[in-house]
Amino acid sequence: MFFDNIALGVPKILLPKPEIDCEKWAVIACDQYVHDLSYWEEVKRVVGNAPSTLDLIYPEVYLSDDGHKERIDRVHRNMKRFVADGVFRDAIEGFLLVDRVLPSGKSRRGLVVALDLEHYDSRSQSKTLIRTTEGTYPKNLEARLEVRGNASLECPHILVLIDDPKREIIEPLFEEGHPTIVDFELMMHGGRLKYQLIDSREDIARIAQKLARRIAPDYIREKYGVKNETLLYAMGDGNHSFAAAQKAWQKIKSTLGDAIDAARHPARYAIVELINLHGDAIDIEPIHRVITRVDPTAACNAMVALHNERGARARLEMVASTEAQNRHMAELASESTHCLPYRAAGNLGILVIENPSQRTIPETMEAALDLFTRENAEAEVGFIHGADVIDELGNRSDALGFYLPPISKDSVFESIVRYGAYPRKSISIGHADEKRYYMECRSLGR
Repeated sequence: MFFDNIALGVPKILLPKPEIDCEKWAVIACDQYVHDLSYWEEVKRVVGNAPSTLDLIYPEVYLSDDGHKERIDRVHRNMKRFVADGVFRDAIEGFLLVDRVLPSGKSRRGLVVALDLEHYDSRSQSKTLIRTTEGTYPKNLEARLEVRGNASLECPHILVLIDDPKREIIEPLFEEGHPTIVDFELMMHGGRLKYQLIDSREDIARIAQKLARRIAPDYIREKYGVKNETLLYAMGDGNHSFAAAQKAWQKIKSTLGDAIDAARHPARYAIVELINLHGDAIDIEPIHRVITRVDPTAACNAMVALHNERGARARLEMVASTEAQNRHMAELASESTHCLPYRAAGNLGILVIENPSQRTIPETMEAALDLFTRENAEAEVGFIHGADVIDELGNRSDALGFYLPPISKDSVFESIVRYGAYPRKSISIGHADEKRYYMECRSLGR
């Protein structure tokens, strides 16, 4: 089944046979624990020789290792081997209702579907049904594309957001008694994963109808205050994987002479888990910034000077405490004044930029750091989860930490509609151990 008006397809899903140990089969997203080799070495120990999605992915902790091509070739061989060895059950056509109990005990609920890559554009200012939430890194995208390019199976960790504050689409499905097909504890303290199957054509059509209402012109105008918009899905996690899938599909499509073949080719779609941005277990957290290998006080003064040289009016405001910092930012902030809170050499302050050239604070922070690092090649920018880490790093003599202000759930979709994607590495959905585990696969027709 396909619902072209909302870029939605019903996937044919491959799950491991019942005798496969699911705790060893499912591993966390490849872009997590990229600075913690010990985590992935422990995953290898836990898996041992058992069939596992670890054999179907490229953990990014190993991206800089030798043997890059051999690792990718091995992933592709493993995909074909798993099919030939009968690791999977017969394909199931339908949606999967997901109940992921996180390590915190909260339950994140989602729905596994297929999305049409023809309705996605990774550029910041796109107007497609499916949009990116933030920019991509070429190196990460290149690695994902190499894996996807010759893959015979899709094994996704993609989370896609829908904006459903009244919880009318996914949440009611859990009250309907759909049959459970997977239920087990995840490895490495990842919580628990439960799948229920929705394969009734009537149930699927009803879900599609509810999604379609979200792009009705009257709904869009009332919710976001704009006209001529069609945003329905926003990438949550897995933006690089989805972008790589689209690039791989464009290459395949160029070789297909028959338009009918292109219309329903398996590679045209990517399976994702839809989650409601307004679910209780969904936490949108800002990703902070730290500049290292600098004199923090001198760096602050240099950033002010660089902005003033380029026509903005910038200054530093010192404050005595975090409370005073937050209070003073609230007093100063406006559309024409952006405030970037920081910690330098143990001192708290605010980089105030009047008449910024960017429209949002995340864009202004990204531009400020880009401007500084272009002039100071020795400086390095790091992306930090947790304000407490900035508290610590900002006390060092060689680091300057910037806090990205909290981002409200209610503002995410509206910001994308009005201003385009956030700068790369601006927001995160939860912590590393809450990210999606690989479980289901799908044939890509190779």
